[in-house]
Amino acid sequence: MGDQPLPAVSDDVIWVRLAECPVADAVRHDLVSRFRDAVVTTAELPERAMVGLVIVDDDHHEAIGQAAGRNAGAQQSILITAAKSAHARADFVLSADVDIDSITSVVNAAKDFHDQVMNLKSEVARRKSAVGTILRGEFALRTLDEARNLATMIAHACPNSDLVAIGLQELLINAVEHGNLEIDAEMKQALLMDGKWREEVEARLQNPEFSDRIVTLSFQRSARLISMTVQDEGSGFDHERYNATNGAAVGYRGRGIAMARELSFSSLTYLGAGNVVEATIVLEPEA
Repeated sequence: MGDQPLPAVSDDVIWVRLAECPVADAVRHDLVSRFRDAVVTTAELPERAMVGLVIVDDDHHEAIGQAAGRNAGAQQSILITAAKSAHARADFVLSADVDIDSITSVVNAAKDFHDQVMNLKSEVARRKSAVGTILRGEFALRTLDEARNLATMIAHACPNSDLVAIGLQELLINAVEHGNLEIDAEMKQALLMDGKWREEVEARLQNPEFSDRIVTLSFQRSARLISMTVQDEGSGFDHERYNATNGAAVGYRGRGIAMARELSFSSLTYLGAGNVVEATIVLEPEA
């Protein structure tokens, strides 16, 4: 399957730039069969098209940077590479000998993440706040759905609520997933590749070893500052090492923490063993 004619403009496309080979042909065929005109395989993007997911190989790695200028929001990237050290930053880095089933599972995971964030932004825009004047409070949650719902609610008490919702959701989900449920990055990578991540999360939520653990969110607002502290009941992680590295050369590179730090908060600080994180938002003085 060669380059397609330019499709009609979509505001959220999947851009696929892969050299001809059986696996690449299978990837393109699968995506077109599921997402139809939202899939773009041309060297140039249609005018005004925005990119939610970009999939590239070594010959086309520069498309990741090009796609960044057409970010539909929560953009995800997948790099299929034969290089021992990947030369382009991507959310998922897969080896060149990866099979089509694993690629499909990773595409589904990347698309799910993108769609969840976009849906969250829409939900924040639609939802009327019941907590706009909250000054302080403490909340407890256990599941990923509760994390998303709480992030949406609390974001309405903050400026730039759609961006805060994205960052806060990631902090709360990390606390559930990596903290309380003890699913580390290597395990998550394997689960995503096998298409079994959600199944494992649900199983651990029912497992007596983890089922009683909660995540707490403390919220406090003053005249100049909003402070949110998220604490889980896991054993923590080496956050200093995480901050010092760009992640493994091959595998899953979760960007939740980076997104929270870059988009949502004035500061983000992990404390102690890493199972407590404090996020702050500096409030602009009222005119």
